[in-house]
Amino acid sequence: MKRIYHPGGSIVTGSDLADAIMLYAEALSNRRSTDVVDIPVITDDGSPGRAQFLIGASSQLVSVTSAAGLAELVEAATTDAIHDKARTGSAPASLAWAGAPHGAPQFDEFDY
Repeated sequence: MKRIYHPGGSIVTGSDLADAIMLYAEALSNRRSTDVVDIPVITDDGSPGRAQFLIGASSQLVSVTSAAGLAELVEAATTDAIHDKARTGSAPASLAWAGAPHGAPQFDEFDY
């Protein structure tokens, strides 16, 4: 499980879902675009729920491992759909934040 922090608070969701959200937010940022995502979450009282939030070019998200003891939240269809959205478009996400084999993103495209 992971907790995604956003400017309005935080939500707890499955690790794969959180990773997909972060990847998609990066892809949207690269495209200078936004989208609303709808994902399953664990509410403050421990019951299942759903969250919808806007992600994209100005997203300020942080994803961290959540407290142990919660059963992993999995919704494969939603995770796959978010990954599909991240792959479409002109600027692919770097995957570096998620521990991609070659580590840090490259900054060669910037003019200094």
